[in-house]
Amino acid sequence: MSQPSVVSGVDTGILLEAGTNESEILVFFIGENRFGVNVAKVREVLPIASVTSMPKSADTVDGLVEIRETVVPLVNLEKYLYGTHTPPEQNEVDSLVLLEFNGQHTAFRVRRVERIYRISGRDTLPAPQLGDDVSPVTSIVRLEDGLIPLLDFESITAVIGLCGRNLDAEANVAADDITRRANLPIVFADDSRMIGAMVHDSLSAAGFTNLRGFVDGQEAWNYLHELTQADDPDHFSEQVACIVTDIEMPRLDGLSLTKKIRRDPIMANIPVILFSSIASKDNENKGRQVNATAQVSKPNYANLVATVCKVLGQ
Repeated sequence: MSQPSVVSGVDTGILLEAGTNESEILVFFIGENRFGVNVAKVREVLPIASVTSMPKSADTVDGLVEIRETVVPLVNLEKYLYGTHTPPEQNEVDSLVLLEFNGQHTAFRVRRVERIYRISGRDTLPAPQLGDDVSPVTSIVRLEDGLIPLLDFESITAVIGLCGRNLDAEANVAADDITRRANLPIVFADDSRMIGAMVHDSLSAAGFTNLRGFVDGQEAWNYLHELTQADDPDHFSEQVACIVTDIEMPRLDGLSLTKKIRRDPIMANIPVILFSSIASKDNENKGRQVNATAQVSKPNYANLVATVCKVLGQ
């Protein structure tokens, strides 16, 4: 049974120009703490009506909910992040945030939704790694009234088991291909440490072992720009054969990174592949605006490897 939306028709195409390094985040409460998510992932915010229990599901999944004739899992973020859960009779004001990424819909239980904020990349910082476990936070946003952690929903769903973590690496790579690919340096950037590790592992399994990863676009740009300062311009092409970048990242997003690369005379012709969890016509149009070489949707690592091989003539 469909439900009326509390925040319906979220405009995910407000920021039409690519490479502005601006985005919008939806801020919400989990318990007494505020978190955020990129508006581009948000489809609806709804009250929680009927929840159907699912046997043998993860204990952080409340069950299934029906939204506009589509059945989706409902993840309890309070229980996932803190291991606690307020009894149903005490959380009647809870809402669900319906997100779409990695080609699927997933609902997340939150305490309440605050509002949407427009932010600049200058207002974001990479999240520190505070332990050995995979962090559920990709970046930190600075608002006037405090810091807002942006949750890594791709990693959260992967840990729970709601999306595939199969690397789908290329099988039976010929020895000659491995030798050639090992000499091709690839730079990649992704603010999710889990996704970054999977990008590394899938490329490495296909024979691309000369890899250098970064946690955001700014860190990647600093490295690339430093290489262009060498006396010999050919030095850059010897150091970077291809760049793979996420779109959503703190400080400098992937679209802005690509735009800067294309404007630099030394690195302008280097292949740049956008690897994003948000497969939308808006993102595709923005990728074309900044002249990305190719675009691949997460979590299709096999397609990513095939695309890298294609743009490198492998």
